[in-house]
Amino acid sequence: MKSHWTVITVVVIILTLSVLAFFTYLEKPPSQTETPDGSTPESQEPDSLMRQVFETIEELKKIIEKDPKNLQALITLGNLFYDGSKFEEAIEYYQRALKLDPKNADVWTDMGTMYRQLPNIDSSIICYQKAVQVNPGHKSGWFNLGIVYLFDKKDDKKAVWAWKKFIALSPDDPHVQVIKDEMEKLEKKLK
Repeated sequence: MKSHWTVITVVVIILTLSVLAFFTYLEKPPSQTETPDGSTPESQEPDSLMRQVFETIEELKKIIEKDPKNLQALITLGNLFYDGSKFEEAIEYYQRALKLDPKNADVWTDMGTMYRQLPNIDSSIICYQKAVQVNPGHKSGWFNLGIVYLFDKKDDKKAVWAWKKFIALSPDDPHVQVIKDEMEKLEKKLK
């Protein structure tokens, strides 16, 4: 079991470094990415990074094949698909993880976000509700529940309700003032 954790840790580190390198590459101004002849020697970098991501995914799949109850591998694979906007694949691995750890509010929230992206708003709400049910102090669950109620369901009252919970848990969060301003508008509209 210890070797599985070592492999997963190494995979997560490689993936994190790959993603950081990829986004650093994308953020460089053209003057830093072009040679005098206009070519881009680093143009192979994104392909190399994507290859690393695919290799990481395949390695995690092998780990899961050997140990289908490897919770961390399931979550990490779900997160990779989440980051790659592979919504259905992410949901599949999150569901498998939740069978092993049904009280994991982070996974419920991430799965809710994937459902929202499909869009399957009702399933998204169920996931966010489950996240705050298993962990009433789960800030992201409350925050996202407010977002879905406001923007997807157009239910101002429920959005205010969810965001009040979020603010009570996160008074120092950088989003609080924006949410308070939005709630003030919504509460005026509700009167």
